[in-house]
Amino acid sequence: MITITYEGILAGLAFFTAACVAGGWFIKIVKALKKPSDDVNEKLDRDNKRIAELENQYKYVSSAIGVLMRCDLVMLSHMRTNNNTGQMAKMEKEIQEFLIER
Repeated sequence: MITITYEGILAGLAFFTAACVAGGWFIKIVKALKKPSDDVNEKLDRDNKRIAELENQYKYVSSAIGVLMRCDLVMLSHMRTNNNTGQMAKMEKEIQEFLIER
């Protein structure tokens, strides 16, 4: 037959309390270890969004520079020969289309 004593009840409560405290500390430790990876993931997401924005800006600037260089080439050709007005008209339309698209 099992007898329940005062010391047994206190020992059981002490064990239960110790287990709860240890479990709480374990959860805190796991959260503390996981938090840096969450922070890193958030920062990585922000950085990836910024990279995508910069890539779009780079594409726009690259295409704008291409249009400007072609325009300069047509203007130089016109200055050299005082002709090529057809090319200048085409370039003007191309610049207008580029500016409308953007």
